[in-house]
Amino acid sequence: MLQQTTVATVKGYFSKFLERWPTIQDLAAASQDELMQCWQGLGYYSRARNLHKTAKIVADKYHGYLPNSYHELMTLPGLGPYTAAAIASIAFGESIIAIDTNVNRVLCRLFAVSSSGKIQKIQIQEIADSLAHSDHSGAISQALMDIGSTLCKSKNPKCADCFLKNNCLAFSKDLQNILPLKPAKTARPKRFGHSFIMRHKNQVCIEKRPEKGLLASMYQFPSSEFSSEQTVVQYPIKSEWVHIGTVRHIFTHFELELTLWETFVANTNNGQWTALSNLGNYGLPTMFKKALAYVKI
Repeated sequence: MLQQTTVATVKGYFSKFLERWPTIQDLAAASQDELMQCWQGLGYYSRARNLHKTAKIVADKYHGYLPNSYHELMTLPGLGPYTAAAIASIAFGESIIAIDTNVNRVLCRLFAVSSSGKIQKIQIQEIADSLAHSDHSGAISQALMDIGSTLCKSKNPKCADCFLKNNCLAFSKDLQNILPLKPAKTARPKRFGHSFIMRHKNQVCIEKRPEKGLLASMYQFPSSEFSSEQTVVQYPIKSEWVHIGTVRHIFTHFELELTLWETFVANTNNGQWTALSNLGNYGLPTMFKKALAYVKI
């Protein structure tokens, strides 16, 4: 949950999540729709799908216990190098250092790593490997994380209070406010789409997105594909459609402008329908929650 999401945002979700599924076996037995409903609003929904897949694998293949090596952990869906290294070093004492943003920043400054991008990543990994200790890698990982979060901050690092300042090459060269170097940001591309809100009395039509791709297995109002250019609207059914608003939502790799259209129909013979008051029981992504603000009840 904490990947790309702040602690303040995650706290409430995490408590409810553990109350509902206190064990790996409980999570493995849950349906994907249940999980998505609980996750809605957190974003990055692939995390939830991967967590569910991993719970099933751990319950079936490892009898409910996480594998205890970095390489086995890396085979589980959703576990990348940092998460696998953190579990392996802290929980199982493997000789490996977990590199998160804080650790990367501390090592960049300690060793005055002046590269960026992929080269920086390779150099930091080499430094971390040289620091790994057969008995203390877990403690080293946690110590570096704590130093990064409390002293070696991204902005205004507390160098005067840091016990490592006499060994810090960035501090000795007055580079602590410059390192680590970051690749130049590229402009986030824009995409466009249409979403169609079909209503019958107090009900609304929804559909489930494909199992793969953006917002996989989440629910939405029937929508067009997202295009890099504005396209002529093609309504899903013949009806009197009214433009009711436009939603803008930022994803990791692009910004979406979603035009909203609404119509009222005589029956619910086509599609999946649910009461507007029942939408909270479905995994509805944030951008479609935004769309609800334009729907008059």
